[in-house]
Amino acid sequence: MHLLINAITLPFLGEVNLSGSILIVFFICLLAVVGFEFVNGFHDTANAVATVIYTKALKPVYAIPWSGTFNFLGVFLGGVAVAMGILKLLPLDDLMTHPISVGACVVLAVLLASITWNLGTWYLGIPCSSSHTLIGAMIGASLGFTWLYHGVGVNWDKAK
Repeated sequence: MHLLINAITLPFLGEVNLSGSILIVFFICLLAVVGFEFVNGFHDTANAVATVIYTKALKPVYAIPWSGTFNFLGVFLGGVAVAMGILKLLPLDDLMTHPISVGACVVLAVLLASITWNLGTWYLGIPCSSSHTLIGAMIGASLGFTWLYHGVGVNWDKAK
């Protein structure tokens, strides 16, 4: 059983053996991803449906499920090309040469900064895109990584 827990098969890396502490960090990162998606869901749904509800074009009972359904269909049918393009903002080649803990710190920094910013703008009623928040956090984490490890930094050609 112990070997089953420490061996994780990832489609792009094959089987990866993780120590106990790295496995805990992996699950913390996974929890942060789920937390970001939860915050993203209620944050962006409010922005997306505000106009149709305010103008009474749709009642909230219809607008919110439609928003969720079409957001899901957009990702499901549209693919992950945009997500992969955004991922290329990070200095992935430099990150791969460092220990897993460094990459996990970058991922956690991006997610926690995005969650904090989204909750703050939601609480204050400031309209803000979660996608742009995530991109800004990725650029900030890339700059921090560059400062700490003297890496390449942000892929500015992709950031334009």
